[in-house]
Amino acid sequence: MRKFIFAAVALLMATACMDTDEKNNSWSKSIAGDMVTTNTDSGEAYTDNAVVVVEMTDITKPYVNFTIEGVKFVPMMPDVNFVVSDIAFKLYASNDKNDPLYGSWTFNEKAVVPSVGGVSREEYTMHNFVGSISDYGVVLDFDVNFGGVVYHATFGKNDAVESWEETYNSTAMVVINPGESSTSSTDETTISVLQANLSKQVATFTFKDFRFVAQMPEITFTLNDVPFSFSDDATRRIFNVATIVPKVGGKDYPQYTMTNITGSATNNSLMLDFDIAAMNAHVSITGLINQ
Repeated sequence: MRKFIFAAVALLMATACMDTDEKNNSWSKSIAGDMVTTNTDSGEAYTDNAVVVVEMTDITKPYVNFTIEGVKFVPMMPDVNFVVSDIAFKLYASNDKNDPLYGSWTFNEKAVVPSVGGVSREEYTMHNFVGSISDYGVVLDFDVNFGGVVYHATFGKNDAVESWEETYNSTAMVVINPGESSTSSTDETTISVLQANLSKQVATFTFKDFRFVAQMPEITFTLNDVPFSFSDDATRRIFNVATIVPKVGGKDYPQYTMTNITGSATNNSLMLDFDIAAMNAHVSITGLINQ
């Protein structure tokens, strides 16, 4: 009984900041966004505007219904309203109340069969149906199969991109020929770390006006799609990547290829270490947020 009471309290707390109809004990939310469908064979993507309506008919039960209005997954398909019912969710657990997803609901279904006009449509079965519901909106991610081709579909609201970003004043120590007759130098730079999509654990690093040695001109270079994991307490984004080719002015610069990239970023500080094989250099970076 104690577990049931705790679950009910958690569920009611999660809905407290959302649009609840106290008269009939239900809750609903409507989100306009983009449905992006990608052909996994060709890589070609199609984007269609859609509205997702999320509804709970009884806020004491952890099940939600989705209505995806006016969407088509491929250009030749007519606009359709899909209904997906009784999707079980759970409250996202985090030890950090500043976590952007704190208090959201998450769901993960292997396969769901939507209905159209009240009729089940197995040809539109959504596989690996996962996502989240929060004050930031709704994120949907699933696969559909048409004519033997798998399409990957994602939905997110298009009125704002929810992201996490910090900018650090950083000091970089560059050691040339580490372990040998080393020479070293330091350089001041500004580094921004951006997680542009809270549903995807990848980040972009932007090093502004940075150089590895004194003779080198200051450049701004970018590391795209750097994967990370969260620490157990969800306060740190942890980076551990074998190889990254940075970009300068949007173009790959393989001569600055970084290897053995490790480090972490928080709301207060940045630590980053990597090697540049072509220069036989090791770079160690520490930084604090740019006040």
